[in-house]
Amino acid sequence: MKAIRSPARKPSSQSRQGSHTMPIKHHRRLWLTIGVIAECLLSTSAPAQPLSTQQAKAASYAITEYHILCHRDGGRLWGRSLCGPIMLVDPETRAVYADRDTTGHDLRASGALFIGTLPQGIGMANTAIDWAGTRWTMVLLPLPSDRDRRETLLMHEAFHRIQPDRLPPPVAVLPDHLDTRDGRLLLRLEWRALARALRTQGEPQRAAIRDALAFRALRRSLAIEATGRENALEINEGIAEYTGKRLGAGKDAVASTIGTLTDYDRRDGYVRSFAYASGPAYGLLLDRLSPGWRNGLRPDSDLGVLLHHAIGDGALPAVEAVRDRYGFADIRSEETAKAEAHARQAAHWRAALIDGPVIRLPLIDMQIEFSPQNVFTLPPSGTVYPTATIRDAWGTLTVEQGVLIAQDWKSASIAGPGSAHGNDYAGAGWSLKLSPGWIVSNDSVRRR
Repeated sequence: MKAIRSPARKPSSQSRQGSHTMPIKHHRRLWLTIGVIAECLLSTSAPAQPLSTQQAKAASYAITEYHILCHRDGGRLWGRSLCGPIMLVDPETRAVYADRDTTGHDLRASGALFIGTLPQGIGMANTAIDWAGTRWTMVLLPLPSDRDRRETLLMHEAFHRIQPDRLPPPVAVLPDHLDTRDGRLLLRLEWRALARALRTQGEPQRAAIRDALAFRALRRSLAIEATGRENALEINEGIAEYTGKRLGAGKDAVASTIGTLTDYDRRDGYVRSFAYASGPAYGLLLDRLSPGWRNGLRPDSDLGVLLHHAIGDGALPAVEAVRDRYGFADIRSEETAKAEAHARQAAHWRAALIDGPVIRLPLIDMQIEFSPQNVFTLPPSGTVYPTATIRDAWGTLTVEQGVLIAQDWKSASIAGPGSAHGNDYAGAGWSLKLSPGWIVSNDSVRRR
C-alpha cells in the first residue's frame, strides 16, 4: 500500500499538465506493502511466544539488516549515506519499534530497540516521514519473509528518506494512458525487450535496448504529456526501487529485476505501479553501459534518453519490424480482452461514483493510504481507489468498494446514501468516523 498527502491547493491551469492529481514533489510518502510474516526468527521447536515478542525480534532483525546494508554501501551509490533513523510500525496496533529515542513520545528502551506507539494522525506507510523533529525511514510490519524482497524494501525506503535533498521527485499527472489497450500493450513489449537486454551482452543487448526504446517512444507519442507523466514516476519510485535492488538484492539484482519484469507483465493496474519494474531495469542497464549516469541524474531526467545515449543514440527500429520477437499477437489478444473488461469496470465506477447518489467530502489536508496495484483512472472525473483509508480534518474514511478523488484533488466521492450512528456513518463498502464539529448534510461532509 502507498500513502500520500493531497496538494494544498489546485494547480493553476497553466501548470496543470505538468502538475498533478498526485503532486509527487510534495508526496514522497508512497509505499508498496509486500509481505507476509518476517523471516522466521524462532525455530519450529521453540515454545510459542507472544506476538509482541515475535514482532520485537522481527523488528530488531530487520533494523540490523538495514544498518548492515547501508553501512556496506557507505554512501557510494548516491554520494551520501542511506543510514539514518528507522522505525518499524505495526499497522494494526500502531506499535513502533525504532532504532533510537525521540523527545516527547515516551519510547522505552528494550535491548537495542526503542518501543512505543505512533500517535494518531500520523500516516502509516512504507515511506519516509518527518516525526518528532527527525526524518525517518518507516517500514510496516509484517515484513517479507524472502530476504531479497525484504532487503530491497528496506533500501527502497531508505532512498526515499534522502530523496528530497538528493533527487527531488518532479510533479506530474498520473499516466492514465497506461490504462488503455495500446498503452499497456506497448509497455509489456518494452518490458520484455528490457528483460532480453538484461540477459544478454554486446550487440544482442544493444538490439534489445533499441527495441525497448522503440516501444517506449511509440507509446509516449500516443498520449499528451505521456513522457513527463511516466518520467515523474520513474524518477520517484523507479529510482527508489533501483536502489532497493542494487543494495538489497545485491549480486542477484539482475535476476531479481528480470523476475519483477516477468511478474508485472502478468499484472493489472500499471498506472501507479509500472515504475517498480521499469526503473530498476533501466538503472541496471545504465550501470553496465554508462557507469557514471547517476552523477548527472536530475528530477527532469528521462531514463530512456540516458540509455539511448549510452548505446550511441542512432535510429530506432520500426515497431512493426520487431514486435513479433516479443509475443505481440498474444499480448494484443490479452489486452483486447482486458480493454473490454476495463470498459465494463469504468461503467460500474461511473454509475456508482458519478451518476448515482454520492456523498462528497472536501479535501483540505488529506492523507490517503492505498494500493498502487489497483488504482483506476476515470478521466476526466478523477481517479478511483478501490480500497483506501483517507484522513483529513473531518475524520477518517475507510473504503472497501471505491472512492473517487477528483482530478483537482479538491473533493472525494463515495457511493450514497449512508446511515448514521452518532458520529459514525456507514454505506455501501465504506465507513466514516467524523471528527467533532463535522456533520453529513445534503449529501456532503461539512462543518457543523
